[in-house]
Amino acid sequence: MQTTHRITAGLAGLGAATVLGFGLAGAATAGTMPITRPGEPTVAMTLTNHTDKTQYLIGATPGQGGSWVNAPKTRLAPGTSETITATAPFANQLTVNAQYRVGLGGPVANYEIHDSSHNVNTQFTGVSGNHAGNYWIHTNISSHYPNANVGYDLW
Repeated sequence: MQTTHRITAGLAGLGAATVLGFGLAGAATAGTMPITRPGEPTVAMTLTNHTDKTQYLIGATPGQGGSWVNAPKTRLAPGTSETITATAPFANQLTVNAQYRVGLGGPVANYEIHDSSHNVNTQFTGVSGNHAGNYWIHTNISSHYPNANVGYDLW
């Protein structure tokens, strides 16, 4: 009977390790998207709000020829993150933009990425307006064209 328990425990442990492994593999590739046409640009933008103010969506576009896979939320609470995704199946570049007001009367946080075979950049990302100097956005591009992934941290 003891051998049967050991085998059962071993199989259960192996099953748990397999599930955990698949879960971690999924986490490592979060933000990648299925491709319907080879070479089509896709963008995954992970926004993290490190401030003590809620961010309120005031505008967003998946770019010319682009479409949302996961559109931005209307609010991004303090200490939370969201991942915005878009694709441009019939284009060779994609520029995605989301703008949030920080707090009710604060500045505008502009999150933008341009994804093309020539360049992937976040040069139009920043904070502007009332009390803009109190906030800044750190960006980290982790993969490039055609499947660009970028993280944004508003502080």
